[in-house]
Amino acid sequence: MSSLYAIFDIDGVIVDSEQLHFDVLKTLLPEQTKGVTPEELIGLSLKETLLSLGIDAKQHEQITVQIVSAYKDQLMPRYLRPGIRSLIQSLIEKHVPFGFVSTAPRDICLANLGTLELHLKQPLISGDDIERTKPHPDPYLAMLQCLGAHPDQTVVIEDTDLGIKAATAAGIRRVYGWPHALSNTENYGAAYKVIGSLDEIDAFDAMMNSITK
Repeated sequence: MSSLYAIFDIDGVIVDSEQLHFDVLKTLLPEQTKGVTPEELIGLSLKETLLSLGIDAKQHEQITVQIVSAYKDQLMPRYLRPGIRSLIQSLIEKHVPFGFVSTAPRDICLANLGTLELHLKQPLISGDDIERTKPHPDPYLAMLQCLGAHPDQTVVIEDTDLGIKAATAAGIRRVYGWPHALSNTENYGAAYKVIGSLDEIDAFDAMMNSITK
């Protein structure tokens, strides 16, 4: 059994994609997004986002297909957050088990992870895979089970209060908050530590020394 496990959120952690998500919504749903800011939607699943915008549930499937397609068309490697590819590459090389947890549809998760260009085989819990998403602990509990990890052995990197709440509710103590440009409405009060860069994750200190900055 490994002595260390890691779980990554995807949107906002792997890729700095929150503005891109909002730009896609503004293009496809211009009337419904009037007066709405991207910060209001951070951390919500796509279903929750559409409901908050007043979209009838009968239209969700059709609109979701359009959103996913438009998002994938505009996603580029430049959205990767600084140092994330190097960190994940280092975890792979050092045989540290890790996985990904997200509220986004699986197709969007896979597209985001594809920007890493690492041919990942690690487990993924997406918004399509579990009924109760963040802030419920269920996604993190499911990933702990997938990894065979104990909460005390696990490090989580999140960018939203909803995600931090979900991870801590699953019993994980070391939940790092990693803000980005649209994190000004998040308070990170429940985070184990708020970091400005990935080399501030003390659980990875020895590992980070081998990562090219």
